[in-house]
Amino acid sequence: MEWLLKFDQDAFRAIHVGLSNPVLDIVMLVISSSGLGWIQGLLSLFLLRWDSTKYYVLPLLTTIIVSGLPMAQGIKRLVPRDRPSNLSYALPHETFYASSFPSGHTTTSFAVATMLVLMTYRSKNAWIGQVALVWASLVGISRVYRGIHWPTDVIAGAFIGVFTGCLVYLILKRLGNQLHLEDQ
Repeated sequence: MEWLLKFDQDAFRAIHVGLSNPVLDIVMLVISSSGLGWIQGLLSLFLLRWDSTKYYVLPLLTTIIVSGLPMAQGIKRLVPRDRPSNLSYALPHETFYASSFPSGHTTTSFAVATMLVLMTYRSKNAWIGQVALVWASLVGISRVYRGIHWPTDVIAGAFIGVFTGCLVYLILKRLGNQLHLEDQ
């Protein structure tokens, strides 16, 4: 496991210290903030405005709630892990309140992106899911850049988010919800 600790430390230093830049600080703040579950929830509710996107709301809100509360926050309570902001060279960009593992921002972002990929698969709107995956990846990188998470917190959050997005999709589909664009 020593190699994993070395990976975390080296990758954290490369991203948090090596990429540090005042302009990037602002960009990463915006990207990181977009990973907050309540912001994702508000953006999902905004989709009610149009008939063509209102069917996204229930699956997205369900995904955000399940990935954020029982998954990310539940695991944080089970896995006590110090944040990298305790390192002498770290300059965290925000305060933190819970354990580091996994990254909740990354978990919800990848869960939402996965749901969008599954909902738009093989449709003319498949690009939405692809853009969402890029956005989720940037949210994960922003959490390391801002000095709040270890790279492995983000990697775990991505896997948990993909799993949760798939799980919610399968459950909603099983309950009879029309989730794919081609079904609409």
